[in-house]
Amino acid sequence: MDILKLPIKMTKKRQILFIHQNFPGQFKSLAPGLIKKGYEVHALGEMNSISQVNEFPGLNLHSYEITKGSTKGIDSLAVEFESKMIRAQFALAKCEELKKNGLNPSVIIAHPQWGESFFLNDLWPESKILSYFEFHWNTVNSDIDFDKEFYDDEYFKFTVKKIRARNVFNYEIFNHSDQILSPTEYQKNTAPEIYRKNISVIHDGIDTKTLKPNNGVEVMLEKNLKLSKKDKIITFINRNLEPQRGYHIFMRSLPDILKKHPDAHVFIIGGDGKGYGMPPPAKSTWKNIFFNEVEKDIDVSKIHFLGSVEYKSLISLYQISSVHVYLTYPFVLSWSLLEAMSCECLIIGSSTEPVKEVINDKKNGLLVNFFDQKELSETINKVLENPKKFDKLRKAARDTIIRKYDLKTICLPKQIDLVEKLLLK
Repeated sequence: MDILKLPIKMTKKRQILFIHQNFPGQFKSLAPGLIKKGYEVHALGEMNSISQVNEFPGLNLHSYEITKGSTKGIDSLAVEFESKMIRAQFALAKCEELKKNGLNPSVIIAHPQWGESFFLNDLWPESKILSYFEFHWNTVNSDIDFDKEFYDDEYFKFTVKKIRARNVFNYEIFNHSDQILSPTEYQKNTAPEIYRKNISVIHDGIDTKTLKPNNGVEVMLEKNLKLSKKDKIITFINRNLEPQRGYHIFMRSLPDILKKHPDAHVFIIGGDGKGYGMPPPAKSTWKNIFFNEVEKDIDVSKIHFLGSVEYKSLISLYQISSVHVYLTYPFVLSWSLLEAMSCECLIIGSSTEPVKEVINDKKNGLLVNFFDQKELSETINKVLENPKKFDKLRKAARDTIIRKYDLKTICLPKQIDLVEKLLLK
């Protein structure tokens, strides 16, 4: 049920409508920022997914409900597109209702990945569209052909077809958005060159006041195990534990690390669900596959799989971390890398895009070859042998975030300025 009861109260304020399947998503700072600026802010998300409502005083939150599923037996290449079209129609129906009751947004800010904003140009032709763009899939020199260990000819051929079909939707975004927002230069540059001039690069932003070092923090685990900054702590964080984010390389590096540093503890945070890349074999998970591969060669009591954790606990783990490992195929940048840097973690990252956009090797972190697990383990071992030797890199990491990615002083003002320039067009 909508928090805002219809009809919509008519005001002289300029109206802004956010569209995000699981609002707030990437707009968790921009939405309240625009409310503080005096705009009448509305948001639309799927009924079962929208959350964090109470964090946004003054927000007018609306929801749509999906009551139709995908067509049985539909061609596999059409499943994703049909799903987006179904979602787009339910979102449109809700927006038609909102329009009848007074909603006429000057700017629509949408994350179009799930399809909701597809028809809104026609419903509100005078509204400016600002679309959040994460990635344009490419078939060469990209994530899908990066890791030959998981190359399967038939799967690759199907994936090429799938991303061609997926990119059709991106072209609709490129052609019908007044402005596009992307979080990194690399992600912007995955788009065809002809569209890049309309893409502004502004990161979502990092709250450096919350994400900061705390040398006195302690983390309590089961069995009365208390750990602090004084202990040897390795952290590895992904949404899902999968090859796309280098989970296999990381796990394979652990036997050598724990052999040289048997007192070290490894915290692994992430789910075991389907991720971005190639799915695991049937009835298995990438998490278990690569843990089982090294299990006999490690002290499993030193490996802590935490799944998903509360945000406060996540920050504490950043703060006690001796080494934070971030590996990725060339793909979208995770918030976790920048959050860890803001907490003065020593980053060991893969020498891949967009990591290289953030980490300058031996200046604010350390870069290693993604595929070289020996280089990774040796680099981690060097840090664990003498952690204080790398304190300058830790401080430089946080300085990078403050100078380039700070939410309140850098990113949010740029985002608001981008919206207000659209209002003037």
